[in-house]
Amino acid sequence: MKRERKVELADRLRERLKEAKILIAASYTGLTVAEMEAIRNAVKEQGCTFNVIKNNIVKKAVEGTAWESMTEQLKGPNAFALGFDDPAVLAKIMVEKAKEYGKLEIKFGSLEGKLLTADDIKALSKLPPKEVLVAQLLGTMKAPISGFVNVLAANIRQLLYVLKAIEEKKAKEN
Repeated sequence: MKRERKVELADRLRERLKEAKILIAASYTGLTVAEMEAIRNAVKEQGCTFNVIKNNIVKKAVEGTAWESMTEQLKGPNAFALGFDDPAVLAKIMVEKAKEYGKLEIKFGSLEGKLLTADDIKALSKLPPKEVLVAQLLGTMKAPISGFVNVLAANIRQLLYVLKAIEEKKAKEN
């Protein structure tokens, strides 16, 4: 591959990394073309990418960026998956595919520049989706307010019961 082409690929990868939230590197040695295509399709369905890229090109692309911390990990043949929205979604897919195809081995990752081990990626894959986490957070934030409203409403409700009882008593007396 000519030097100009390598520079162009590194620049294109650098631009994609600016948009990416997570990068997962995996060893693909021993996988068939059909298996690689199945992984690529599963990742693509979630709006992510999965490509085999030479380590030298990746090193050039991450040079001087927040992703630079992973350059020491770039050894051997690597396939790189990039996630752009919810990092847990890509982690789930990659962990599932690693179980499905034993030869796919997750090596490391980087979450917005912070280096992740394979165990970190497995832990990330067990998180619920972003929407569920937001709903849980909102439910937790809403609970004290709802409780307070219920307590205030109970006092007013009790007052109404007392007034209704007095009204009924006066109606019986007349």
